[in-house]
This record gives sequence, C-alpha cells and structure tokens, in this order.
Amino acid sequence: MVSVVTKRTAEAHLRLAEGFIKSTEVGDTSSEGEIRNAFSRAYYALFHACYAHVLASGMELRKAEERRIDHGRLQSSMRRLAGEAFGRFVEEAYDRRRRADYDPGWPVPPATGAQGELGRAKTQFYWLVRTARRILA
Repeated sequence: MVSVVTKRTAEAHLRLAEGFIKSTEVGDTSSEGEIRNAFSRAYYALFHACYAHVLASGMELRKAEERRIDHGRLQSSMRRLAGEAFGRFVEEAYDRRRRADYDPGWPVPPATGAQGELGRAKTQFYWLVRTARRILA
C-alpha cells in the first residue's frame, strides 16, 4: 500500500500521461512537424505512465524522483517491473523521441507508418495505465 501523497502524485502523472497520449493523433495529411511532435508526446505519455507505475509499485517517493530525472534509470526500473521486452519498447520510444526532437535528418515515417508505430505505443501505454491504476486501487 502506498502513501496518500505517493498515490496522489502517481495519479497526477497518469492524468498528464493521458493528456499527452491524446495529442499523438496523426492523419493522412499530417506534416513532418506534426508527426515528429506525435512521437515526442507518445514518449512523454509513456514516461509519465512509467513513473506512475514505479510509484504505484511501492518505490519510495525520493528514489522514484531520482529515476524520473534520469530517463535511463526509469527505463531500468520498468525492465524489472514489466519485463525486458517492455523495457526495450520504452527505450526505443525514447530514441524515437530524441530523434524526432533533435535530428533534422531523421527519416520521418510517412503518416501511415507513423500511425502504425503510434498505435503500438498507445496499446502499450493503455496496458501500463490500467496496470498502474489497478495497483493504486
């Protein structure tokens, strides 16, 4: 059982995550900037959901905060909590976010390819949110 403060913090991160995931829609006429932004927001949705999951799993708030600041440590925590495959998925989402935000030469996928990748991210995201909420209940 987590403290009231930890539960409130985790729920706030889940709300933020759900707001970010809603901004990942890509249509057939989406621009390069919109597609790049969708990948960035998808990662941050996953990031906040991962942080909420770490909190829900009982990690001390101070230690969880250290992991929130260091994306690599948060990804390592998720590997332990959700498995190696999920950890790799989050790491790949981080790489796509980094490239979408900073690499002007990144070969941005066409809208249909982006829709497929973002759909997979949403599937993983909603699984993670449901799992964190179940633990917090």
